[in-house]
Amino acid sequence: MICATCQNTLASQTTGTIPIPNGRLRIHHRTRRSLKRSIELGCYICNRFWACLQPSDRCLVSALTDSELDLSSDDLFEGSSDEAPVDSTNTFFTALCLEDGPPYGHLGWSQLKLAVNSTALVASEMEPGRAVWCDANFLLQPQDGTRNRYVGSAKSTIAKQPPQNTKSPETLSLAQNWIADCVANHQQCNKSVVRKSWYPTRLLDCGSSEDLDPWCRLIETKSFAVDGSYMTLSHCWGLANCIKLTTDNYAQMLIGMPSSLLPQLYQDALYVARNLGSRYLWIDSLCIIQAGDELADWQHEVTLMSHVYSNSFCNISAADAPDAHHSMFCCRNPDSLCSEIVDLVINGHVTPYLISHTQFWETEVSRALVNTRAWVLQERLLSCRTLHFGERQLLWECRTKDAAEVYPDGLPSAISSSGGRFKDLSPDRYTLSSSNDKDCRGHLVWLRIVQTYTACGLTFPGDKLVALSAVAKTMAAVLRDEYVAGMWRRYLECELLWAAGGNPIGSPSWLDTYRAPSWSWAASNGAVDPGRPNIETADVLIKVVDLKLEYVTDDKTGLIRGGWLRLRGMLKQLRLVRTRSSVTHVHTDWNMVVNGVHFSALTGFEEQEPQLQVMLDARHDNFEEQNAKAGLYCIPGRVRRAGDDGSIYILLLELVDREKGIFRRIGLARGWGADVQAKILACSVEESKFPCEEYVEGRHLIRII
Repeated sequence: MICATCQNTLASQTTGTIPIPNGRLRIHHRTRRSLKRSIELGCYICNRFWACLQPSDRCLVSALTDSELDLSSDDLFEGSSDEAPVDSTNTFFTALCLEDGPPYGHLGWSQLKLAVNSTALVASEMEPGRAVWCDANFLLQPQDGTRNRYVGSAKSTIAKQPPQNTKSPETLSLAQNWIADCVANHQQCNKSVVRKSWYPTRLLDCGSSEDLDPWCRLIETKSFAVDGSYMTLSHCWGLANCIKLTTDNYAQMLIGMPSSLLPQLYQDALYVARNLGSRYLWIDSLCIIQAGDELADWQHEVTLMSHVYSNSFCNISAADAPDAHHSMFCCRNPDSLCSEIVDLVINGHVTPYLISHTQFWETEVSRALVNTRAWVLQERLLSCRTLHFGERQLLWECRTKDAAEVYPDGLPSAISSSGGRFKDLSPDRYTLSSSNDKDCRGHLVWLRIVQTYTACGLTFPGDKLVALSAVAKTMAAVLRDEYVAGMWRRYLECELLWAAGGNPIGSPSWLDTYRAPSWSWAASNGAVDPGRPNIETADVLIKVVDLKLEYVTDDKTGLIRGGWLRLRGMLKQLRLVRTRSSVTHVHTDWNMVVNGVHFSALTGFEEQEPQLQVMLDARHDNFEEQNAKAGLYCIPGRVRRAGDDGSIYILLLELVDREKGIFRRIGLARGWGADVQAKILACSVEESKFPCEEYVEGRHLIRII
């Protein structure tokens, strides 16, 4: 349904509007209470808007008072030359902007924007003077009887109203239909099943859907005649104390227990598996020994994860449950789920439009709680099929199709993920010729995986490489390349030039839990921008001579105990000095002095002196001690020609052992322009005296740990 406020706002031409480029900003809900009421009534637009907000944003918005809602159009649209009416229309909680479609490649867009008074939130949350935005985007398609290539006709796009609970027989029947269609018709989804007879070390026997009193027990597949497929579960462990497999309860788990004694989430997963025709289910916490054997079983089982998920018939994702004590099923207002038809007056004519939420998949799946966890990325990526039991509905994802209860036949292209389908990152979608070293498509896919993975959260930092090892194993077979602590040997020089994204998190990894050498992105906390493989217009200035990694086990994609690499390049002396400004972005907090030449922090391009952007791997208060002892150095790693963007990438290093020429990485810097390149690459009369293993023809050989 569409609430009266949305209907009236969309139908209005001039009342309560503020002129803006390409359309008009229309006053929507004037109070928080009004918006809340429409959400409770099941308004499609208001509910989709609220679903778009991050949990932290919801808290901030919910805390606002009406006195904080007096905003002008300049607060909402920076750079708009139109003036807002000077009357009560300036006070509102949300605003609906119906913009013209052609600039976006469609017939019409409606963008619902919630503007938050910056003075209420900026002090603790944002940069001073920066407006706060929360919005949702909707595509409006005229319903003139023709089929639109972006969203289809209303008949094919608007699904039958879903039931009130995702545990309903109708919902599970839809899941069965998706699975049956995938098995029968999706060649891409079925070719990846390597060995149908392969089973994990242990499984949970769920029993039959006909059992009146379901019983669950642990089985060892080597000594049990397993017949049929198994499913897997992706879930958040959370902080709650939950049953898990240990050496103490192992014997009892083999005997089994009534399913009703398990946490609610596990009961739900067993119920789904049974009703979808799978007798067996794999749950990490109940199929891997979690305590009592000094992690020996865990270290072995984690090496099998690539097989566990790639051989799973279907993965069940408890997308919104914070821990095992919460149900994966949801109750909802069906009126709030489906796209709706709205009447708009355009050029004096009333035209019905189908309104669809363009950020649907991102909101329902990509940002689902479980998909923000690093371990789950490989579970989702390697499984050929996944059922997402989300906050509001059931969704389907396989290597061929994305679908949902409201889009049972598949997502319209206009509302699919803006960054491309997640399953397009599946390693087995790519094959490379071993003779074509210039084909770096697979390596570029890996970089996208790393970018997505490092943006996810890890409870234990030491799991950084282990939680991605299953994908790495699969990717190694595709790339035919040597895996090196989260990177690949063929393009290692370029991949070393990764950068921490945004404000780096936490202390340097060598002060925390060791997980990788400092030159690997796995040594950092938080999101990273991976180094890109070499391309035609770039010159690489460094060479990896050799390297060594020490592993905790025999698994070379798993835990690392230590390691180093020897790098040849042009070493430069460095000083890092904090800027005098008080900005919060770490990338602009540092000025560089390279071989005595000063480079200012990159704050704009109007400065006359050369500028560089400094991106540290971890937070640092200052480098006064290192500067005083000449303990900082840098090595230019890569340049791009002026015809490209004329940039230069520079590894930032801290000296560890002067006599042996040993360093650790502390960050990356980037500059632009021929003048910056020339000054960075200029020779120094002292460079032959810089700490290194050897110095030959302007190149230093150093070791980075």
